[in-house]
Amino acid sequence: MRPDAFLESDLPHVPHEPTGGRATLLLTGAYLGLCVLLGGGTRQGLPAEAVLQLLALPLIVHGLVRWSARPRSTAARLALAWAVLVPVGFLLQCLPLPPSLWTTLGGRAELVEELQAAGVAVGWHALSLDPDASLRAALAWLPPLALGLLTLGLHRTQQVRLLQGVLVIALASAVLGLAQLAGGPESPLRWHAVTNPQAAVGPFANRNHLAALLVLALPLAAAQMINAGARIVAGEQRPRRTAALTVGIVAGVLLLLSLAMVRSRAGVGLAAVAAVAAALMLWRRHEDDDRPRRGVKRWLGLAGLGGLVLGIQFGFWGLLQRFEADPMDDLRWTITRNTLVAADHFGAFGVGAGGFVAAYQSTEPDADRQSVLINRAHNDWAEWRLEGGWPLIAAIALGLVLLAWRSVAAWRHRGDPAVWQRAAAIGLWLVLLHSLGDYPLRTTAIAGVGAVLAASLCARERHASRAADEYAPGWST
Repeated sequence: MRPDAFLESDLPHVPHEPTGGRATLLLTGAYLGLCVLLGGGTRQGLPAEAVLQLLALPLIVHGLVRWSARPRSTAARLALAWAVLVPVGFLLQCLPLPPSLWTTLGGRAELVEELQAAGVAVGWHALSLDPDASLRAALAWLPPLALGLLTLGLHRTQQVRLLQGVLVIALASAVLGLAQLAGGPESPLRWHAVTNPQAAVGPFANRNHLAALLVLALPLAAAQMINAGARIVAGEQRPRRTAALTVGIVAGVLLLLSLAMVRSRAGVGLAAVAAVAAALMLWRRHEDDDRPRRGVKRWLGLAGLGGLVLGIQFGFWGLLQRFEADPMDDLRWTITRNTLVAADHFGAFGVGAGGFVAAYQSTEPDADRQSVLINRAHNDWAEWRLEGGWPLIAAIALGLVLLAWRSVAAWRHRGDPAVWQRAAAIGLWLVLLHSLGDYPLRTTAIAGVGAVLAASLCARERHASRAADEYAPGWST
């Protein structure tokens, strides 16, 4: 039996797998793992980030070739157009503007006065307050763009295997986090300049970003349990089915335990949302084919109970201490408020991608000034408004419409692959919710995983009613 056989146990045999698909799947999985391994920080300009971006260039070409050879759905075309539009917008922010136009932008009057006081002529300037940072922000889109294109070029069964690979990566990150806790603050397993040396951070610099990865993996673990469990309940008692179910249960328990050990308040809250979503996935899976739910519910409940017991045993008191303080006293609320004030000050077109620090410092009230550098808004939605202005908010709104459309479609579709698409949709919405109080998508790791989830969700528009047709080559319209 192949080592990955248990992961494929809920996938029917595909007699005609596309040529080169297996190699592309392995390449995509390897690059995704590398992005998580090296891309867990949020500082721009790091050597590891440059390596990932350079590697992304040939992968983008390969992904375009693979995708162009396959039937392409409207959703995939729209998603790709959106993914290209945003970084192009960042590049446009770097173009110099004539003084007659630049001086009319919001918040530039003070800069004009400073230039005039210094005896410097007001020449051509870019919209971005920091063009170099805007350029780096555009380059940061290369790895997720590569992963999205590579995923679109995969067959449906291969996309499911890739999502199972995301689950494996999340489990490996959880184990790494637990090992870091065992090794203490000076553990050599912490390779970033971490902001939480006493916590489990995995391959990230911030524990909240590990929590984001674990949370988005919870629906994937639920999908593994639901599909494998439904087949066992239906009478398919083969060892591979049992192995697949066992993997799902262990994954759910370990993810919940690790979330408790990470001690992220947002992570715990979103885990509860993920649990509700898993229950809805189970209900919808039953509606797909009328298979009994009782046995599957039992296994889902076992995983949840096991994770809860272990979480209480090992991480309850530390987590409770984090909830003792009033969340409204958290500095992030003050930063978010000041960020929105700065956004109003600089007007409709923002300050350019990567210009947060300069804009925030120039408008921060003296009473709120801190001894440490505020380099993020800790609310990506507010930071997007400040850096990209209303054009970026409009682009994000269009992306949300596309995501909502594909989420509803995944919920309406039938069969085993639809369960994985639902899990992908739930994972994306959870990350976007997490972005209200943090900045997980600023990491190459989470952005890359998000691109894989989004591409698998947008890969096709029509599901066949029969399981055999679900996996047939050329399923996309």
